Amino acid sequence: MAEALMRHVAIKEGQEASFKGGAKAVATVMQRLGIAQGVSLDDGSGLSIRNRISPNALAKAIALSGSPAHPGLHAVASGMPIAGFSGTLGNGRRFVGSDSRGQVGLVRAKTGTLNNVNTLAGLATTKDGRLVTYAFMADRVPVNAEPVLDRLAAIVARS
Repeated sequence: MAEALMRHVAIKEGQEASFKGGAKAVATVMQRLGIAQGVSLDDGSGLSIRNRISPNALAKAIALSGSPAHPGLHAVASGMPIAGFSGTLGNGRRFVGSDSRGQVGLVRAKTGTLNNVNTLAGLATTKDGRLVTYAFMADRVPVNAEPVLDRLAAIVARS
């Protein structure tokens, strides 16, 4: 799905609907939004070993999705799975630990999972009602870092 979306961005930006054209188009859009620093794209699938995004760039992109200044990006925020309810966060395995289940419903996030890599990036509502963003990335994990990432997101929500 990510690759198909990238090709649509390429077409919208007047580029060829290919990996190269899509990467160029996405980079152009990210530059326009002020979030291109820390990002390097090779393809739109997210599977190339040459794709790179820093946690800071990812958190900034997510922050824009919740910003009143960018209503066209709100679908990114509203479409993220909700801890304990939907998508990859509602599968009965996430946010079930004693250190994270109290924040069920207060965390929205996109997961990322490859061999020995787990990520969690999204939005959380803090105790005082502030909407905050975060991006956690764990590389070279021996088995699965999901419970730790859930705990970190829960800590953000409890702040």
